[in-house]
Amino acid sequence: MLHEALRAVAAQAETLTSAGPVSIAFYHWVLGEGLPAQQSAGMARELCEELSGGGRSIHAVAALGFLLSIDRTLSDACRDSFAQGVDWLMGRSGDSQTALVSLMQPLAHTGVLVGLSATADGVRWTKFGTWFASLYARLQPLLPAEVGWRHELLSMIKTRSEVGLDGELTVVPASACAAVYVARRLADAAPAVDDDFASRLLSRIKSVVYDDPEQAAVDLAAFHYLAQGAAQIDLRAPSLDDVGLLLRRLPSGLRRWTWDDQKKTPNSTAQKWAVENEYHFQNLLCAVLAPVVPDLRDEEWLASVGQKKPRADLVIPSLHLVIEVKYWRTRSSPQDLISQIGEDVSLYLKRGSPYRKVLPIIWDQGRRTEQYDLLIAGLSEIRDVVSPVVIAQPAFMV
Repeated sequence: MLHEALRAVAAQAETLTSAGPVSIAFYHWVLGEGLPAQQSAGMARELCEELSGGGRSIHAVAALGFLLSIDRTLSDACRDSFAQGVDWLMGRSGDSQTALVSLMQPLAHTGVLVGLSATADGVRWTKFGTWFASLYARLQPLLPAEVGWRHELLSMIKTRSEVGLDGELTVVPASACAAVYVARRLADAAPAVDDDFASRLLSRIKSVVYDDPEQAAVDLAAFHYLAQGAAQIDLRAPSLDDVGLLLRRLPSGLRRWTWDDQKKTPNSTAQKWAVENEYHFQNLLCAVLAPVVPDLRDEEWLASVGQKKPRADLVIPSLHLVIEVKYWRTRSSPQDLISQIGEDVSLYLKRGSPYRKVLPIIWDQGRRTEQYDLLIAGLSEIRDVVSPVVIAQPAFMV
């Protein structure tokens, strides 16, 4: 029965894909589904043209915001058009009651918030939060007493925008909209569990009666989040914690690493895949991460700091994360390693950087396991360093 109900709800949600650009983009964003590159680029191009002309609208700004989150390969021109659209939107004040109501569109403002997060635009994020809070305060007396999905979305937008772009919001997934924020990495999940919410959500889904396809999509996304479980790695959209968990499990994958004492087949030669430097280690990490992190980039040049032009080893733009790859040679001390990483963090996360966290991963040539606890504790004390990982070189490589 639940399976049939889910299929019916999914069919209602899917009607959004036959509507306008903001509905299409919202559908793919809320359910974590990608768009074909050609369709995404075509939609973005049309939206940019609309925003540059006289027919711009809050819906065009929102749709482009969703697309920037879905497709990280969209051009800088799309980012500029979105920023200009946000500036135009914040110039509207909603002086009359009619204008105010027309401005307060939960779906559209969610798209703006999502786009600002995707572009890491801290300046506009702050301005948008102030502007939205003013509108929300004036709109509250006009809201219906019944709390529906629109009211929940408005409340989540206000709460998330108040925290700040780099701030961390922790919520109990006690509503479908809160669960969506956690699933789409706009908030972290509190350890508490709201069983009443899960029961209410299942009742709504089993009833298969939705007035709005948007609510059907939100409920479906919330159900997917609850069903997959917060402790499991979502291979479609790994979180920062997922990346740390995957890297900490790396040693288990080295059990079958190629290290031949003699050739295995008549037509081959004995191979020893030695990890002899940072570049070898970085290649190994790319092989592990690239299949599950589509936007993984390596050797990324970052903005200059004076005469210094820093280059990050690996970056994941969707998580605003730099992965700092280090090869800890036998002759090097832990003090040297901590100093190098501390200096690099300050360069990577300079003011205006699109990145917010650094995850150091270290290949220990000397297998100094007795040093790991203190080393990891020390690295964790550096501001914005998360989940340090140390990999001991396998014994067979010694």
